[in-house]
Amino acid sequence: MYDCVYPTRTARFGVALIDGEAPGTLRLKSHACSEDYRVIMHGCKCMACAGGYTRSRLHAMLKNDNPLAVSLVTHHNLAYMMALNKRMRDAIKNDAYGDFARSFVRDQYRGKDSGGQDVPKWVKDALAAAEISLD
Repeated sequence: MYDCVYPTRTARFGVALIDGEAPGTLRLKSHACSEDYRVIMHGCKCMACAGGYTRSRLHAMLKNDNPLAVSLVTHHNLAYMMALNKRMRDAIKNDAYGDFARSFVRDQYRGKDSGGQDVPKWVKDALAAAEISLD
């Protein structure tokens, strides 16, 4: 599913899009980020990550309603979505979209046995409609 306003709307709430376990987001306003000195996502080339803005710095800026923080998180989220779309396009060009989709979903939904979430029914249904099996 794709929502064109998701990256910007999500940033306004202090949430960064990241690879990894569902829901694929990092809540920068959470206390866990208050002393986290890593950038939002290692390897990201957005102005927030490349500029060295740490999660703790963004946390403090968001808590103090600094508009620059929302702009930085917005830039990150847009860069993330652009990179994700490039990965999808490359998978399609290489006739490997099924493998990409399976890998992405398995990364997002690692299952309760692995400390994560199980794959929701709507995700399974969407994959099935695209004739992509998780097996």
